[in-house]
Amino acid sequence: MKNILIAQNREEILGRINNLKETDAALWGKMSVNKMLCHLADQIRVATNQIKVKDFSNFFSRTIASKIVLLGIPAPKGKIKTFPEIDLAKGNGTKPTTFENDRSQLKEIVSGFIEKDNSFNYQPHGAFGPFTKEQWGRIIYIHFDHHLKQFGA
Repeated sequence: MKNILIAQNREEILGRINNLKETDAALWGKMSVNKMLCHLADQIRVATNQIKVKDFSNFFSRTIASKIVLLGIPAPKGKIKTFPEIDLAKGNGTKPTTFENDRSQLKEIVSGFIEKDNSFNYQPHGAFGPFTKEQWGRIIYIHFDHHLKQFGA
């Protein structure tokens, strides 16, 4: 399964990020390409305790739903809600600056995530509960892939 921790998968994702253009429009949804870059960076900020999110997980989401998501079964477009703490539509999360700066910041944040060792105290996923670095790496890949496809990358 693809994971941002695997060098080949990471290079594929970073290549797709590098191919984005400031003028790229979303094929679905309301985000701009800059907002998408900030949104992806915020996911890693959540994982690494830089942004705190409320835990709304439950037994089902921690035991069954998380396994389904980590398998990579796509969620229906528009049906998954962003954590309120990073929802740009609600005025939360990292605000876009310039396209190049936002892209550069995202790549730096990916590198910072990769460099953390497995003993780092990752924040539990707000919907799925405690995650290992490996699980965070998997869901980060899935999330990045989804949004890069949203912009045709």
